[in-house]
Amino acid sequence: MKKIIILLGLLFLSCKQQPKDIFSLKYIKSDNEITLYFENNTKEDIIFLTPNTLEFGDKNFKSLTSEDGIIKVYALLKPDQSSKFYQNKLDSIWKGYLIETGFKDFINDIRPGDGNSVLYLKKMGKLSIRYDLIIKQSAPLNKYSSKFKQNYYPYDKVLKGDFHDSEYLRRFSKLNFGKAKFVVQPVIEDSLFLNISDKDANK
Repeated sequence: MKKIIILLGLLFLSCKQQPKDIFSLKYIKSDNEITLYFENNTKEDIIFLTPNTLEFGDKNFKSLTSEDGIIKVYALLKPDQSSKFYQNKLDSIWKGYLIETGFKDFINDIRPGDGNSVLYLKKMGKLSIRYDLIIKQSAPLNKYSSKFKQNYYPYDKVLKGDFHDSEYLRRFSKLNFGKAKFVVQPVIEDSLFLNISDKDANK
């Protein structure tokens, strides 16, 4: 009887320790840098998108972005981290769509933080993507503090919904990626919250 209990216990621990068959995302905050840690515990290579700018909402204003807030918090993707081959395809589709819709002049005004980056992650693989955290407060510099939440871009809703400015993303998602599979959104294990005050701004 004792041996059976021990055997059942070992089987339970073995099942518990097996990785879930999911594509997941964890956040790591260190000084003025944020790392997005992606883990592909599936049996397929995957292609996915990540925003070039991470937006943070201010809890005091219940907003998805702090763009017009007292303190503006966002993070910019560090350069040269995307899959160059598929990034060129996405950029080509994006620019072609801008020309098609009469926004050709916007192409010359595209900034590094605009748009999205394409990432390739092999099966059972891991990938760390780094961002520079930016905290700004406009004058006058009054005392202020709040909790800011990172609101990951809702690719799942955008690719299903009727968002006119995201049609190029839908077109990209329908490409033939060979042996790789396009995945819309990672499973976010824990949301990222930052406690920020005026003392953290403009550094």
